[in-house]
Amino acid sequence: MDILSYFQSQLSKEEAKHLIKEQYYKKGDYLYTPPHKPNEMFQIFEGAVKIGTYSENGEEVCYDILYKKEVFGNLRYLNGQFFEFAKALTDCRVISYELSFYKKMIVFDPLVSDWFNKSVIQRWCRMETRLFKICTLSPSDRIKAVFKEFDDTIIDARSSKVFIPDLLHKVDISQMTGICRQTVSKLMKGMEAKANTRRLETDLSN
Repeated sequence: MDILSYFQSQLSKEEAKHLIKEQYYKKGDYLYTPPHKPNEMFQIFEGAVKIGTYSENGEEVCYDILYKKEVFGNLRYLNGQFFEFAKALTDCRVISYELSFYKKMIVFDPLVSDWFNKSVIQRWCRMETRLFKICTLSPSDRIKAVFKEFDDTIIDARSSKVFIPDLLHKVDISQMTGICRQTVSKLMKGMEAKANTRRLETDLSN
């Protein structure tokens, strides 16, 4: 469902101008950080955004990378427990929806409610699948699973192609796999060496 087009079809031009806005963020910009509570929900149209929180010592902790028109933000359902940041990993074009309007639509409009429920379930399923892999796979297979999950190419706000795995730093991989950074670095070096060996053997055989 093209939720932006649907929302616009339900509003007058003046209402849409007030409730729906297009925003641009440069790579490295924060869309929001705690304790700021944005009064809108966000939808990515171009680029990629890192979603995360902070450890007790103030270190950023990544728990997801969003793109492909995914919606994110604070619905104010967590009784003040929302402690999330959103950071642009590329130049981004983002659509924002005024919060009270967005919440009204997902509650009272059956089409929007169905779309929202599907979106939330898909996000839950992805996170549960990632947790299952952390609990059951070997460290090297967990790393491979993360690269497979994000094996995609997008267009950023500058119309440049971006390969999502290129945006993943070792610390992000560490946090999304439950593996310490040193082990991630060691395993990735080993994987890269094996890949180089295979390429060399292929070149020699040809």
